[in-house]
Amino acid sequence: MPRKWLALALAIVIAAGVLGILGSRGGSSPAQEAPVQEEPGALEPVTAGNAEELLDKLTTEQKVGQLFFVRPEALDPNRTLEEAEDPAGPGVTQADPALQNTLQQYPVGGFVLFGKNLESPDQLSQLMDTLSRNAAVPLLFSVEEEGGAATQVAGRPGFSVPTLESLADIGATGDPAQAKAAGLTLGGYLKDLGFQLDLAPVADVHTGNGTALLGDRAFLGSPEQAAMMISATVEGFHQAGMACTLKHFPGYGDAVQDPLSGYATTDKTWEEMRTCELYPFQAGMASGADAVMVAHITTPNATEDGLPASLSYEMITQKLRGELRFQRVVITDSLSDPAITQRYEPGQAALLAFQAGADVLLLPQDLEAAYGAILTAVQEGAISQERLDASVLRILHLKEVYGLL
Repeated sequence: MPRKWLALALAIVIAAGVLGILGSRGGSSPAQEAPVQEEPGALEPVTAGNAEELLDKLTTEQKVGQLFFVRPEALDPNRTLEEAEDPAGPGVTQADPALQNTLQQYPVGGFVLFGKNLESPDQLSQLMDTLSRNAAVPLLFSVEEEGGAATQVAGRPGFSVPTLESLADIGATGDPAQAKAAGLTLGGYLKDLGFQLDLAPVADVHTGNGTALLGDRAFLGSPEQAAMMISATVEGFHQAGMACTLKHFPGYGDAVQDPLSGYATTDKTWEEMRTCELYPFQAGMASGADAVMVAHITTPNATEDGLPASLSYEMITQKLRGELRFQRVVITDSLSDPAITQRYEPGQAALLAFQAGADVLLLPQDLEAAYGAILTAVQEGAISQERLDASVLRILHLKEVYGLL
């Protein structure tokens, strides 16, 4: 090739390269747009034959994550804390790549889904599947489905499931068979939808002041009648293959709401509670209830620490675990409740609840802060590995019993 043509060809190549570089920095071509965030790859699951084997394979970070059950919105980095907690705000119905990445960063033990997360059985299944693929440890999915008006699924467009009377109406019949049927029905359709745990039934007793707090969510009747109905309901849940939760320990029966503190409080002594409020809880425990939810109720004449029950070592470890001998999963009521958030920072509340003896730290207001507080306490020795392992093993046992391992 003549030298002048070689020089011309070289000039053309150089010019094309420059134009290509300039084009890549321009403003309108597809190459200039912000890259779409790709879905993270599915995590390799940590496999084991049983809960004990799985516990031994988990990192400290994974163990701490197991303690937290959150709403999907808590893992959405595009929402503020206020938006995530807003019950009237839009709910997460699909787990986008940003949420999936956050889940891999904060390996929570489970999710609580609400009505705003549910559009149809197919959509729910897809949401659960996407979340599960981004968790190294099997996730537990829970919901608060009590019957009556206190439901997230029943009566929701897109879900053809039975609707039940309230527990108060069922309790008024005095028929344990109807209570068992309620547990069987609730547990049956929840299991079909992919849930493993119902945050129900309400084991409180209608005794007086607490009626205003409970409405029709608890069985009517004497403590003995309520105990009989709770026992039957637990049997119904288990017959359906569904885990269930007794709430709200130690009982709202005689509680009144304190407008200043935000807490409900009862003046009863522990001995008085043992002859009334605790009857249904003890009956449900004896029937094998999988978990007990501890309320943010203060009990100044039953405990001396002045703390709400959910943060009280006296109430959880000494009384619930010690005196009443409950050794399965203890769940706090929502840690994003104003009764807690008005007085405690998210990390402080999570730490107090765990040190009190709780296993599952439910719906913290700020997951990052709560997770960080527990992890730091473990790393610095304020929480022993033995204490952490005890709670994680209870949670893993629950997952094992309901076929998740």
